[in-house]
Amino acid sequence: MSEIITASNIDFVIQKNNEISEEVTSQALRLQTNSLIMRVASMPQLALLILQGFGLIQVPIEDKYWSGAIYVKDGKIIPVINTALPRANQYFAAWHEVYHLMFDKVPFDHFIENDNTVEERKAEHFAACMLLSGVDRYYAELPPMDFISKILYCMSAFQTPYKAVLISLYEDAVRRDNEKLRDQIKEARDLKIEDMPEKFRELGLDDSLVLPSFVINTSYLQKQIKKKEAEDPELKYHEDNEEFLNNIIKEIRMVMRVDG
Repeated sequence: MSEIITASNIDFVIQKNNEISEEVTSQALRLQTNSLIMRVASMPQLALLILQGFGLIQVPIEDKYWSGAIYVKDGKIIPVINTALPRANQYFAAWHEVYHLMFDKVPFDHFIENDNTVEERKAEHFAACMLLSGVDRYYAELPPMDFISKILYCMSAFQTPYKAVLISLYEDAVRRDNEKLRDQIKEARDLKIEDMPEKFRELGLDDSLVLPSFVINTSYLQKQIKKKEAEDPELKYHEDNEEFLNNIIKEIRMVMRVDG
């Protein structure tokens, strides 16, 4: 999770991004130039695959401000993604958590909604680097249409949330001293689009990107437990592992006040 960005603080956020840009961009480049990692064509799906290697849990949590976290217990580090949010937000959150797992300099100790502002900003900037490279060129080459429609086309093309697109375009507008675009973004930054799926459909875009998936997935951890059980069925700790997994899910639901 990270700070809520509005028109009033977006310039401060861009200033902070500039301060960390060289470090975070180099980290993103390390992944983008790794041929083994980049064999997966879909950048959003790649983040989820990376997290699956850490035992990803996907669970719907009815909190629109909680996109994901790193859960730590008994030395085990497990990423969690909230599938009650639109898929675009899940993809962005996945890259955010990849940053924490691979590059975060703050030690993990328990349920990590990292409150270190610098590391949170780095995680957000890292996710943008991985997903939104070239969005400024794409936006500039779109045919004439209203500003919000252009943003929705960018969302669809780069599989990213509305506000992430605006921040990335705002950074480019600052670099290019494009005052008109900066004003448009600030005006749209706090705009509440009441029915995003309907707007997508009106433009002929796939609305699944802006709808929740409500996936419940603990399959990777369950497979690992079953694998170990098959290798040595006489050991009793397999039942303990299954109980451990069930307790993690229960604790997540309790912490986030999820019923059921």
